[in-house]
Amino acid sequence: MNKFLSLLSVLFLALLAACGNTAEEPKKEAPGSEQAAEDGEKTEETKAVVTLTKNEMAEKVDSKEVSFEEGQTLMDAMKANFEVEEAGGFISGIDGMMASDKDKTYWHLIVNGEDAMTGANEIELKDGDKVEFDLRKYE
Repeated sequence: MNKFLSLLSVLFLALLAACGNTAEEPKKEAPGSEQAAEDGEKTEETKAVVTLTKNEMAEKVDSKEVSFEEGQTLMDAMKANFEVEEAGGFISGIDGMMASDKDKTYWHLIVNGEDAMTGANEIELKDGDKVEFDLRKYE
């Protein structure tokens, strides 16, 4: 009888152990995963400010805070937020204001206070960037 009770106890403990393992453990997040997005919370947006001016920045035309995805170019963000015309990776028109050989005007581009040395299609935006387009005359 003792052996029977011992055997029954061992089977009972094995059954309890087996039942305990079927409960689903909470999922662990991989480092860098976005649990907040799954929980319905918004993740931080990446934003830049784009300002349009004329005549050596004497006349402010427009200013917008634009949202963009990390790794997106300035050209992509401009096309998503303004009516843009381009030529060879450079912006030739914004919201109907066109650069013109006849009028000797061009869009001068400044990013974070520094003159851009490439076209908008080569500039990768970063959160907090300040972008200025100034429609200027050349001689």
